[in-house]
Amino acid sequence: MTRTDDTRGDRGRARLDALFACLANGDSRRILGFLYDQAPDSLTQRDLASHLVNCPTGRDADADTTVSQALLRVRHTLVPKLDAAGLVVPEPDHGTVALSDHPAFEDRGIVDVISGEEDADADSLDALFRVLSVGRRRTALDVLSHEFQEIHVETLAREIAATERGVAGQAVPGEDVAAIRQTLFHVHLPLMDDAGVVEYDPDARTVAYAGHPALRVPWMHSVLGPHFRALVTTDSTPREMGHIQGREDVISYGQWLGERTEEELFCMFTHNDMLESGCFRRVIDAAAQGVDVYIGTYDTTVRNYVREHAPEVTLWEPRMNWLNLPVEGNRVGRLILSDRRAVMLGTIKTETDEGVPEEKAIVGEGADNTLVVMIRQMLDGHLDQIDEQYSELAPTLPF
Repeated sequence: MTRTDDTRGDRGRARLDALFACLANGDSRRILGFLYDQAPDSLTQRDLASHLVNCPTGRDADADTTVSQALLRVRHTLVPKLDAAGLVVPEPDHGTVALSDHPAFEDRGIVDVISGEEDADADSLDALFRVLSVGRRRTALDVLSHEFQEIHVETLAREIAATERGVAGQAVPGEDVAAIRQTLFHVHLPLMDDAGVVEYDPDARTVAYAGHPALRVPWMHSVLGPHFRALVTTDSTPREMGHIQGREDVISYGQWLGERTEEELFCMFTHNDMLESGCFRRVIDAAAQGVDVYIGTYDTTVRNYVREHAPEVTLWEPRMNWLNLPVEGNRVGRLILSDRRAVMLGTIKTETDEGVPEEKAIVGEGADNTLVVMIRQMLDGHLDQIDEQYSELAPTLPF
């Protein structure tokens, strides 16, 4: 998975490392949330200390002492670290602090976390962002989110090395794989397992993606939300069509659409290899949040899994000739329509390499986008049929 976007460079990764290290501290998140609510106004460091301890000054001597103690930590630890990460702008002459123009504050996931909108406890968020504060762990999560089942740590190490070097997996020297494998065994995977973002079996030496409710796809790519589309499609204009080349980026974009959906998510997978753990996680999360989810697949194992973990999902079996639009040996592999305003249509080659299809996709965003309008019109007449088909088949399906 080779990328050339500047946000993937050493400086971009270091900036994300610093951001996530700050977010791994609950007090830092509270300070950022308070400043975000008050922006563009600046606040005194004593205001920040009072907010942290929820104890206004001037009430009594004990309260003032508590705030003064918190002020020492704000002044000498928290604000310097936030400043070094580029998240705040201290004004020493006035003793005030203001929010910076860091792109993190354009990312909806970051804003939800610092504003307290994310439904996760403080310890869980601390652990998640501690995982994300190291680029190699973000890469590991990205690799694992593209796999449906657990993989061997050796395989993960090779994929990480290939991604970090921008080369094919077979071109990575064995000693490089061995070195990364040791850091995974002794440092990264135990920490990631403790945080609950992966399921790691040290005896079997296997690992699988588990995810986290607050985890967002762009973060695993070492970018923030507004820049993600440009990273995978080379087209950042929402109302224009974009093109995605390569299985990893097609999967990631589909996962991103899933986590952005608010009302209705329609997914079709015509090939059993189209279904990955990260895609499932977002389907299940969307259904749990009240999104109307439709998913079509031939695989009865997949249908069993979805039925057990997300009974609200409408499952159906795609007709063999539905959206079967072969072009130069390709056929539709996956279709994802989010809120009837964003779509991804992926094609796969009939010839596969080691059983894994090669993929590319076109994407469109906006209610009046040509691709969105075409797919929406095609689906409008099918959703009722899918509901009807599911109702007829439900008693006979092996759920």
